Amino acid sequence: MTEIRTSNARTWWLIGLAFCIFWVGYLAFFGPRRRALLENSGMSQPASYDWSALDLNDQPVSFSKFKGKTVFLNIWATWCGPCVGEMPSIARLAEDPRLRNKPIEFVCVSTDSSSEPVRQFIRGKNWRMTFLRAESLPLVFLTDGIPSTFVIAPDGTIAATEIGAAEWDEPRVATFLEKLSLSKKDDG
Repeated sequence: MTEIRTSNARTWWLIGLAFCIFWVGYLAFFGPRRRALLENSGMSQPASYDWSALDLNDQPVSFSKFKGKTVFLNIWATWCGPCVGEMPSIARLAEDPRLRNKPIEFVCVSTDSSSEPVRQFIRGKNWRMTFLRAESLPLVFLTDGIPSTFVIAPDGTIAATEIGAAEWDEPRVATFLEKLSLSKKDDG
């Protein structure tokens, strides 16, 4: 009789463990995605334009070429699952008809050690985004993790930051970018 109770207890314990593993897996792959918050701490920190990244042919590109525009800057890597997972939503946001003819740049800067993985990742994708690779980043864009997204206003201040993956193709994100792109550039 004791052997039957031990067997039943072990069976229920294994069923419980299997359920927990299933639930964690379900939440990881199919659970609710984190929505983009696009909140600012109230501090207008200046962005850095005094740096260069490399295009996918390893030619230098000065970040200053984006000065005066609204910039959706995403720091990512091809080896980062959450980074790759959020990339299609960034592409859909970049295709939003409300943003099409606005001075908004979608710049995705990879931290991969070479350009080849990035070239392979975007092969066959017709995304309206600029893909660059950085060997180093300015202090203002360094975070504890990737993906990291910074929205830079036309006046050169960081209007919003988001650390971690998010769903970017929400209407409120497009509205935020559209309004920001219409803000007056500070020429001083």
